Amino acid sequence: MDELAFEGIPLPQPAVAPAPGPSAPEAVAARAVAPETVPALTARLAGRLQRTHAGVLAAHQAVIAWQLARVAGPTALPSAPAPPRPVDAVATVLHAAARAFRAEGAGPYPGGASLTWLDEAPELQGGAPRVERDGEEWRIGDGERTFAVLAPHGPRDSRPEPPAPRFPPDPRPLARTTVTRLTAADLDALAAGDIARVLGSAFEQSDLPAAALPAPWPARLLDTVTFADPRGGRNGQGLLLATTRLPDHAEDVWPHCVAAALELLRVHAFHQGLHLCLPGARATLPVRRPVLVDVHDTPAPPGAELRLEAEITATGMLPRPYTTADCRVTVAGHPLARLRDVGVVLKEGPGQDALDPVRPGLRTGANGKRVVADELHTAIFAEGDLGTVPLPGSTTRVTGRVRPRLPRGDFRMLDRVVDGHGEWDAYRPGSWGLAEYDVPADPWYVRENGGTMPQLALMETALQAAGLFSGMLGVAGAYPDGHLSCRNLDGRARLLRDVDTPGTTVEQHVTLRSHSPLPGGVMHRYDFRLRAGGEPFYEGEAVHGFFTPELLAEQQGLDGGTYRPPWLERHPPAPADVRRLDPRRDPRPGRGRLALLEDVTLVPGGGDHGAGYVLCDKPVRRDDWFFHHHFFQDPVMPGSAGVQMLYQAVHAYALHTGLLDHLAHPRLHIAVGEELHWSYRGQILREHRRVRGEAHIRAVRREDHRVLLFADGSVWRDDLRIYQVDNIAADIRGEAA
Repeated sequence: MDELAFEGIPLPQPAVAPAPGPSAPEAVAARAVAPETVPALTARLAGRLQRTHAGVLAAHQAVIAWQLARVAGPTALPSAPAPPRPVDAVATVLHAAARAFRAEGAGPYPGGASLTWLDEAPELQGGAPRVERDGEEWRIGDGERTFAVLAPHGPRDSRPEPPAPRFPPDPRPLARTTVTRLTAADLDALAAGDIARVLGSAFEQSDLPAAALPAPWPARLLDTVTFADPRGGRNGQGLLLATTRLPDHAEDVWPHCVAAALELLRVHAFHQGLHLCLPGARATLPVRRPVLVDVHDTPAPPGAELRLEAEITATGMLPRPYTTADCRVTVAGHPLARLRDVGVVLKEGPGQDALDPVRPGLRTGANGKRVVADELHTAIFAEGDLGTVPLPGSTTRVTGRVRPRLPRGDFRMLDRVVDGHGEWDAYRPGSWGLAEYDVPADPWYVRENGGTMPQLALMETALQAAGLFSGMLGVAGAYPDGHLSCRNLDGRARLLRDVDTPGTTVEQHVTLRSHSPLPGGVMHRYDFRLRAGGEPFYEGEAVHGFFTPELLAEQQGLDGGTYRPPWLERHPPAPADVRRLDPRRDPRPGRGRLALLEDVTLVPGGGDHGAGYVLCDKPVRRDDWFFHHHFFQDPVMPGSAGVQMLYQAVHAYALHTGLLDHLAHPRLHIAVGEELHWSYRGQILREHRRVRGEAHIRAVRREDHRVLLFADGSVWRDDLRIYQVDNIAADIRGEAA
């Protein structure tokens, strides 16, 4: 068997004084000038004009020198002039098409149209594209092929806005930068390939061969770009601002608007680092995806400054990195054009393959080493075509639809596989893998958990790495023609220290401890450890099972398939001090996706230990957010969500039984040093009716600024108890009231 090849800051910007403009002319009295004053007046005006001209020239030379210094660097030696960049093919094609429309008598077309690219816009080698009318459509081509189609669309009010996402995805750039505004000099440097100088060291690729570096950009159309808000816009996925000027020769404004918007999205894609996984990365057009173009009758003379405001609608990695947006264009504050669903796709250079297993990787991890699997690979492992990723050491092609997967979207908490040691299909104990997760600066699970890290995120960050490593050791090729599901079965975990991970890179280290073949599956036991800043902060062990449908169907819960009712049902009649509440009106235990409680019953002094009891009941809804994210083609409620529900139940108990009355602004934390244990023996699918969870309080410890609660709990799917969770240790902290 073949061994897996696992071993395998922006510069300061100099301040530039504004260029001196010409002085205001002196006021001249509206009266005749005496003849004897003419020579003196003429001399004075000539001298002032000469000084003004000299000042403007000096400022112009200073700006040019500064721009050259930024591009060349302070220590760069004189070199040959850079080759001219290609013209913007999109702008060239559309301007030529606009001239053809006018020649055909179509006027300033379009007033409202859909623009659909069927192929990449070619670089025209002299001459204009062929524009032919086909019914109401205009077909743009070169005589051999049609590469774009323009077709009129209906009134603006007949195209309602698509609904904004209920939970906008978190921004997930592949590289982080503090740069939020780009000048014309910055844009020229980006176009010339000097990306790291402009955006920072996270974008450094200078050690790559020339063929792997991004392709040169076309000549610049934009003057400035501002990344106004990474969570802005009606979709909550980003707001971009830019300025550009109409060409002096422009007869129609819409070609320039389209080309400038595409350039803005290209800049955004590189600012997000989406190019870092692709050799010879270049921006192309999404094909067969109509862009709606509306142009107003607002006057826009040649040379006028246009302002663009783009709201990002989507950013993703598959099948190749892409970004789309809706864009508004204004001139002098008045609406000029609106573009909907404009987008760019980044692709490899000609003859390159980002998934070629022989090609050395492009991406580096936090330790500076080339990674084993980059963000494109992990995106494919989450929701792509697994047949496009060659399995190491194997020629097996997977055809089964349900396969072990990473979660997708915001629930995927793993970005890259950095290092490791193992052998395909050998599963030797001691095999290990190292992955990384770039935690967003403001992750959804912290925002929706009252500002603290939930147990759900800690568990997923650890367990996802174990599941992926099993796949890389051979499980990905097991039972290739049948369905195979990954399910966590058991685990234990301990938070070692308080840590603030948002905005950092977490290292995920997993070690295989045992491999157990099953009739119809495989079982793996792992140790895991999470590190931040080089120091461990979360560790434990877990057991993953990889099951065929037949083996998965044999799960009978924790009680051999019999119904064991919750404690409250076993102790009728209900105690007199039972309290019922609806936490949906109280977001403190969790909101948004983490609003996991609905109907809650509290029994102070109840439960197995006589220290308190809480029961929660929640219906299963087919559109529950986790089904879409966990897993692709194998939707299931994650066990970590059930564990989080029990933590929230304990939190609700403390909030509504007076335990926290001495604290202001109490927030739930995971208790440091306490080991959580869990066992799962069943799954919750869309067709199930309800989820119930109970927690038995074992002990309560009150301190000046905190309350510690310790509990054990269970989770039911309908009438089957499927989760057992022990030592739920909630550390609720606040200020003294």
